[in-house]
Amino acid sequence: MAGMRRYLASRIIQTIITLFAILTITFFLFEALPARPDDLLSQSPLIKPSQKEYLRELYGFDRPVEERYFIFLKNMLTFDFGYSISFGRPVMDLLQERIPRTLLLFGLATIIAYVVGATVGTLIAWRRGGVTDGSTVVASLVFYNMPSFWLGLILLFLFAFILGWFPLAGYADPTSDYYAIHPALDVAWHLFLPLITLVLLTLAGTVLLMRTSMLDVIGENYILTAIAKGLKERTVMFKHAARNASLPLITSFVIAIAFSIGGAVVLEQVFSYPGIGFLYITALFQLDFPVALATLYIISLFVLIGNLGADILYGYLDPRIRVEATG
Repeated sequence: MAGMRRYLASRIIQTIITLFAILTITFFLFEALPARPDDLLSQSPLIKPSQKEYLRELYGFDRPVEERYFIFLKNMLTFDFGYSISFGRPVMDLLQERIPRTLLLFGLATIIAYVVGATVGTLIAWRRGGVTDGSTVVASLVFYNMPSFWLGLILLFLFAFILGWFPLAGYADPTSDYYAIHPALDVAWHLFLPLITLVLLTLAGTVLLMRTSMLDVIGENYILTAIAKGLKERTVMFKHAARNASLPLITSFVIAIAFSIGGAVVLEQVFSYPGIGFLYITALFQLDFPVALATLYIISLFVLIGNLGADILYGYLDPRIRVEATG
């Protein structure tokens, strides 16, 4: 138990140090950009000089860089993100509106992909060497190495532009027939293509991971003993082999859930899906630093928490990890 406490303490300290490093690098990267929000303010003829000065003071652009850095750290750690320059709304309101949409899309895709992928990976590993095994591995490798934006564009072109079965963009449309039936149905209609894209890409890696883990387990003595005892094939496959082979998959799933919010940047642009990734790109193009910095911070926080959760889970499931970490 003492070893587990030391293991947890070391992982938490590493996470905190990493978070401060990310915040520091992010702040100075934005400081190094050639364009700044106050440049846009100074170029607008609609804003009076007194208003420009007020906005510079409001967003802290009149202060020295070291002072802005410590204010930035305090604001990020207390979740005081201020006001958006381009949207004219509190940044927290924008995040609370967009994060659930991203989590719905990427979280649902991750859950579906891991449930299906674990099952398929178990079955093809158990019946390895056949046509089904070979074709599934080849298909998984193809989708695993396919860029998300490329697959998204293909599906968007075929099923939205050519066939017109699904919308080209958006999250919900109050004027659509689906929305008239039920708003949730309209959301599902808009969600289908990006969801299928993510499921196919995530499913490929999950199948390969589960298959590899199962092949390592199948040759163990306890599996051979279970078969020799005359247990049903389904029982040996799922209860004995798959359960023990799922350890890498469990930790991968925890990390994938956390990374789901970070993977939104590219795919949400392809489908014009108004989530946190789309918000980040929009804010970056409009030099809306408060929104862009807050979005990057939230994405980093989700990833770090997911990694920490995976480390903790792995430490509980595999005692060798915490022994090695504290040894």
